[in-house]
Amino acid sequence: MSMGANLSDPRTYEEKKQHSDFQLRHARTEGASETTPPKITASHVEFAKTLSPTDLARVAVIADQYGLYGWCSDGVLEKMKHDGGSIVFGWTLWEWPGAMLTGEFHSVWRSPDGDLFDITPKPQGETDIVFVPDLTYPADFDFDKRPRNRRFRLYQPIDPVPVVEQHIARMKPSQLGYENKRAAKAGKSLQEWLLDKQPVDPIPGIIDDLISATARREEALDSIPGTGFIRPTPELLKLQDECKRLLQALRDAGPQIRRRQELRQELRGITVTVHFVNYGDSALFELR
Repeated sequence: MSMGANLSDPRTYEEKKQHSDFQLRHARTEGASETTPPKITASHVEFAKTLSPTDLARVAVIADQYGLYGWCSDGVLEKMKHDGGSIVFGWTLWEWPGAMLTGEFHSVWRSPDGDLFDITPKPQGETDIVFVPDLTYPADFDFDKRPRNRRFRLYQPIDPVPVVEQHIARMKPSQLGYENKRAAKAGKSLQEWLLDKQPVDPIPGIIDDLISATARREEALDSIPGTGFIRPTPELLKLQDECKRLLQALRDAGPQIRRRQELRQELRGITVTVHFVNYGDSALFELR
């Protein structure tokens, strides 16, 4: 980065380009848990409708000399100066497989022929994005006033009711009588008694806490003036630590999430015996 660049608050396209190149190199070393959804499901469509009424679409990512990582609209506007076309605002959908979706406000280039292209470089090398155009934002919209990211939990725990019902149906008469007596002593039905004994899946709570902490972090970040290198406040540092902790917990739960996805695929259209799973206090750390 040249000594003449504005390190704290880049304003010109050239200053932003220098920041962009630096940030892109750094992002490539971090690794990302979120990427372009490999396929579109009803959950993706449901979430997209909360962002914009316009239908989502896959948009190709192309290498372009004007694209800027971190300043997508500036890159598109510079592209328009040289190659024409127009800017389209909307939302990119990112997926943490099996865990959650993120809607990130974004802009893409519409070519003079009417085709959409994403010219913003991608640290993980994605070749396309899932994009939801939002026509409520006009071409002259100030991207610095963009809405914050929105998130949606994909992961759903297995409903314990059919598991318990299946367990009751498979009980021998002696076991059924014994469990009925224990339930009656506790003043509960057999189903209520067995449901109370089911372990709680911790993953939904981790994801929900992460969504909440990330939203608070982004709000704190937006309250700090400047768009380049900023001086974090104590509140922001605390929120960053909270997000890091929750991110690591969710990464540690990755094998469990993948197994849940496999179970859901196996359950479609067939009946299987579901065994009780122990989500002990140390389960998240034993999985990796």
